[in-house]
Amino acid sequence: MISDSLPERLQGTDGIRGKVGLACDFPETDPLSVWIQKKILTEEFFELYTFSFCQNLIDSGWSELGDSIIVGWDTRDPKGIFSDAAIRGIRKSGLTAVSIGVQPTPCVALYQLSREAAGAVVLTASHNPSEQNGIKIFLGHTGLKLFPADDIRLTKTIYSTDFKHLKKTPLQGDVVDEEVLARKFFKNVMLDSFNSWVSDRSLQKTSLVIDAANGAFIPVFEQMIQEFGGADVILCNTSLENGINHNCGVADLEGRHIVEANELSQEPLCHAEALKRLLEEGRRKREQNSESLTVGLVLDGDGDRCFMPVYDPQKDRIIIIDGDGLAILQLFWLKQNQKTREGQLYLNTVESSLEASRSALKAGCCVKQCAVGDKWILWDALLKAYQWKCNFFRNHINDPEFSRMLLNLENSFKNMEEQSSFDALELSLKIKNVDDYFQERIQDPKILEKLSNESNSFSSSDFLIGNEESGHLLSLTRIPNKEGRMIPAYAGNGLKTGLNSLMALESLRPSDPLKLIEWLNEKFPRGYSRSLPVYHVKQELLEPQSLLRNELKVLIEQVLEANGHSIEWHHRSQEPNMLMGLSLKNHLPELCVFVRNSGTEDKLSLYFRSLSNNREMLESVINPIYGFLLKNFKDPSKSSTQLEQYILRQLKENPLNLREIQNSAKNDSTFQEIFRLMHSRQQLIQYINNRWELSQWGQMLVN
Repeated sequence: MISDSLPERLQGTDGIRGKVGLACDFPETDPLSVWIQKKILTEEFFELYTFSFCQNLIDSGWSELGDSIIVGWDTRDPKGIFSDAAIRGIRKSGLTAVSIGVQPTPCVALYQLSREAAGAVVLTASHNPSEQNGIKIFLGHTGLKLFPADDIRLTKTIYSTDFKHLKKTPLQGDVVDEEVLARKFFKNVMLDSFNSWVSDRSLQKTSLVIDAANGAFIPVFEQMIQEFGGADVILCNTSLENGINHNCGVADLEGRHIVEANELSQEPLCHAEALKRLLEEGRRKREQNSESLTVGLVLDGDGDRCFMPVYDPQKDRIIIIDGDGLAILQLFWLKQNQKTREGQLYLNTVESSLEASRSALKAGCCVKQCAVGDKWILWDALLKAYQWKCNFFRNHINDPEFSRMLLNLENSFKNMEEQSSFDALELSLKIKNVDDYFQERIQDPKILEKLSNESNSFSSSDFLIGNEESGHLLSLTRIPNKEGRMIPAYAGNGLKTGLNSLMALESLRPSDPLKLIEWLNEKFPRGYSRSLPVYHVKQELLEPQSLLRNELKVLIEQVLEANGHSIEWHHRSQEPNMLMGLSLKNHLPELCVFVRNSGTEDKLSLYFRSLSNNREMLESVINPIYGFLLKNFKDPSKSSTQLEQYILRQLKENPLNLREIQNSAKNDSTFQEIFRLMHSRQQLIQYINNRWELSQWGQMLVN
């Protein structure tokens, strides 16, 4: 199935993900066609995808037959249908599949670096609903995720692979079970005193509610629950039966800064077990006049993200600290403990709060923003690490050939940024050649030990910390290599993020919990942050050549200029389809508005980021811009859009209860998910007096 109409890339922001089905339900259709035409991932597609990835590694010279690929997965595939298929694809390529079972994404990413595997595959749809699955990929040696050039190359290989032939291909590579070894490795990494700031009994006065999102961290908690500094731990959402991310995890908290107590008895948070337990425990501590904190760690299904809800005893509510706040907490702790130096890089994405960047500047950091996706944070972390490493190498090898290799590597980093041609495999090949050359010529154990010690220091690299507002946070982690020598690594790790941020909070906060929220507001001003998603869309309408994009651009200019803000449009080479405008004051961003397609869901979103003084003005300009997106960017040909419109029309006449709405929709199998997106994400409908009715935006969309 090769056609000029096929997309150049099958992947989104981070690999590929979507609704799943079984190949037997599509007996006359190949797995690629099922994905392209129906947006359903079958187990056969997983086999095709992993085979094609391994074939890329072999064709590039990165791997040889028999090399290892680590495979781990989250909890959404209890029968192992998709993991078995992914393993088959690896084995049919001639590589060895090292199966490590249900593991958090950071475990898979770090274990493959420690084991010196050729790469790693994680079967997960991250924070997406349980009926979806997907594939994330990490390259060996560097730990990089795939960039656009890698995605295009992988997509071409998928297109050129005849699945009928692949289906008959014999298993050539081995399969090895290392689940126990991987879990032991990850536990040791998590308890390493360098990686974990939690010391014995340091959290003994803390009540800690953990939301495991019914996800991949559940087996880890079984081994580590006693290692959380003596905290009184309440573990929630650990049931495989309830579904990964279902009524739990970070996704339902995105965009929320405050959860009032009464919201926990209403949709959509009335099923939020962890928040309810947090409120109960906080109230109990308040009655005891306790000085201890009541906090939570909320993870996502694959365990690479974290939010921290904190009980506010003064106003009996919950404050949500997102990825921006957690990163700044950790930055302040590192500075207080003299683990940093002036001018190191604090990196966040365009979705992050403008106030987070200002806090980092005040702390003496250099500040930079990148495109959405932790792969772009990984890029900068690796770039800065190798700038330092190349200088170390030059001080210990004076060799013309090696100097040319180093210069070529440095130019590759530079050219990829200048030309927007990011290629993780090409870069990883060059990095590995440089590292191998150094290892072959330096046999002095003292120099190798010096390299290990200095590279595993927060102050060596110019990169200090990077984060996404959504809860991804990357900072230095040290892990052992095959020889047992410590090497630096970067991987988003929700539990490490949460525990270290909690330790930073305990170390920095005022002793009186009644003053905690006032202190948080002073140290971490939120500014204004609003994210408004539009689901079931035509994403191509946001491409630079789209006429509708230009209409949107003019509308944004008009409504903001009418309120005293001129907009400068900025092109982001890492994400060229994003429409992004800034309003500057004294050469610093005061306001940012942008619209971008999601790389992981069928949606686009409108984002406003600003200082607090623009809140009232921005609330007044949201309606025309968001209304324009709702009316013009949805795809009427999609069944999900049609069901959404049907529900809106039903509610246009009269408020209804859920049963009445669902019955009128003839129990459509997608009803629950569409309905959830309508009320909890797009806010098209609202629940009043035990009935559902149209919101202002719902009325705008149905009229």
